[in-house]
Amino acid sequence: MLLFIIVVIAIIVTCKVITEKTYKKLEVDVLASLGLFSWNIVSHFDEYVTVKSRQALEKYDEIKFFKENKNKFEQAERIIKRKCEIESILRKFLEHNEFKSRSQYRRLEKQIKIVWENSRAYRICVTYISSAGNHLGEKVIALTQYNINKIKGDPSLLMGKGEYNKLLKEQQKEALSQKHRMYYNRVNKIIDSANENRDSLVIKGGPDKLDRLIAQLFDRTINSIKKIKTVDSEEWNIIGDFISRIENEVTKLINSNNRILSYYNSPAFFKIKETCEILMSTQREFNEYIHEKVQTISHLFGTKVVRNDTITNDEYEYIRPYRKSITPFTAEVSATVFASAENNPLEYIVKYFYPNKTMYPEQIRKLQLLLEELETLKDAKLIIDNYKKDYQQYLGDVPHYVLEEDEAGFFSRLGFAIIDESVLTVEYKFSYTSGGGMAQRSFTVPMTEDTIIALINVLESKLTASAFAKEQRTLMTKKLRDFIKYRDNYTCCTCGNSTHTEPNLLLEIDHIIPVSKGGTTVENNLQTLCWKCNRSKGNKLV
Repeated sequence: MLLFIIVVIAIIVTCKVITEKTYKKLEVDVLASLGLFSWNIVSHFDEYVTVKSRQALEKYDEIKFFKENKNKFEQAERIIKRKCEIESILRKFLEHNEFKSRSQYRRLEKQIKIVWENSRAYRICVTYISSAGNHLGEKVIALTQYNINKIKGDPSLLMGKGEYNKLLKEQQKEALSQKHRMYYNRVNKIIDSANENRDSLVIKGGPDKLDRLIAQLFDRTINSIKKIKTVDSEEWNIIGDFISRIENEVTKLINSNNRILSYYNSPAFFKIKETCEILMSTQREFNEYIHEKVQTISHLFGTKVVRNDTITNDEYEYIRPYRKSITPFTAEVSATVFASAENNPLEYIVKYFYPNKTMYPEQIRKLQLLLEELETLKDAKLIIDNYKKDYQQYLGDVPHYVLEEDEAGFFSRLGFAIIDESVLTVEYKFSYTSGGGMAQRSFTVPMTEDTIIALINVLESKLTASAFAKEQRTLMTKKLRDFIKYRDNYTCCTCGNSTHTEPNLLLEIDHIIPVSKGGTTVENNLQTLCWKCNRSKGNKLV
């Protein structure tokens, strides 16, 4: 009997050993499959807190815990993230795995479920222990990522009143800053578009219109945006509507310009150009001659002041600069100089555009020549307009918007010389801009025949007596030009061609002895030449 008992005990012990080995083998295989080292990877409780009253136990929550332990908030989030990863791994394993048919799986499954349950939350165990050391109550606070996100979304939950008020101020400041940036970005978007397209504007008055729009944009936005102090101010709507209006105007201008450029690249325009090039062959030399005269006009003035300028001076660099080419012969002056120049413009033209007194004799001769050239170009403009009329029969299919918005550019592309009004209306400009860019004033002095003569007189008055005597001569006035043409019967004194036989003939008044060789502007030194003969004569004595 004793032997039997011993044998049974031995069998039971052997079975337990085998069972335990089987379980251990299964456990090792499952842990390896899960990529885990042991089941002690997560704990049921992550934090322990002791309170000293029942009321404290009832009111204790996660907010209270993190207020007292702010340094553990990020730690808790990291633990929750790790637990979520483990919970996901275990949940998928319990739903489907290859070990379910193996012996001892049910036992191992219970262990896995315990770990899985511990992985579902970050647990804080709060225990109420009396001053005598008695355990009188307990509660568990289980936190998930949802709770963490809720606290992160409202940081004030963990703040005191003073700290919370400071946060509000910082949030309001940041919200205002973001709104400032949003509006500055809207302005910069318009400026970028303007800078990108300005040089390609062919539409009549396009660059000037774009400059005015951007100037308005700067005037109404830069300082206004900076001065708004609240996010909900009604001024935002006013500025926003204004920005939208300027944006629409700029976009409209650019789109209209692009429509014209598209036409110039179209087969329809190439067909017209091909037709006109054949007809233009007889006028090409004349157009080239007029084009040369237009190009030389600017060289007959004083010192040219041309630069890329920016409309705004934004000290904080919130706004990108908009660069424009200012009018040739523009002087940027102080407020004092500006006022003086308004009262005595010719004196200040001499001061700013004719600074070198030794050059006065040469500049006087240039201004005298300018009088002649401007009158010649006025006559040439009438002739070119007559030529354009001859081409009208070939322009029936040209879109109306091309001729309305870029007539000069259209005919220039066909080969016509273009004498723009800006060429015939030469002017000097004085401009004043205040330090902050808020005040801008300017005035121009158009170089009419009377003004040019007056400017010549001012320059001559500043010469020495000997130099004045040398430079003194009769000016080529329109009246004198007309008289010489009449005297010569509107006929070229060299080739004999006249406006009687060729109505569109350009006649010019020539110095028989060139001014550069000592010739004066008097009747017996002047003759009528057609443009071809005058061009071939040049500066020679014939």
